[in-house]
Amino acid sequence: MLTFLRKRKVSHHQIKYLLFGGILLTLPLESHAQISELVNQVNAAEQGASQIGNSIFRIIKIAAAVLIAIAAVTFLIVREQSQDLTKKVGNIIVGLVIFYGLLEIGENLSR
Repeated sequence: MLTFLRKRKVSHHQIKYLLFGGILLTLPLESHAQISELVNQVNAAEQGASQIGNSIFRIIKIAAAVLIAIAAVTFLIVREQSQDLTKKVGNIIVGLVIFYGLLEIGENLSR
């Protein structure tokens, strides 16, 4: 190819520019595949992160429901023995119910 270009009296600078221009024209075609692969990987990671977040959210909801049940049983046992302790357990139950309600609201808003 160089002999063909030299017969036409093309300088070395023009050959360099021609090669550089050819590389620039072919480079974006290859980089499009890499960019689309990167986008696919980011989407997959995003879906994985949302699945992990949903699992953690479900675990917290289950823990809150179990704590409400334990607090309710404790309230039933303690209510006849001590007024002060019954008030504290009652306040804990109210707090847990509010927490569970906020979890439900947060889950509904996230969908």
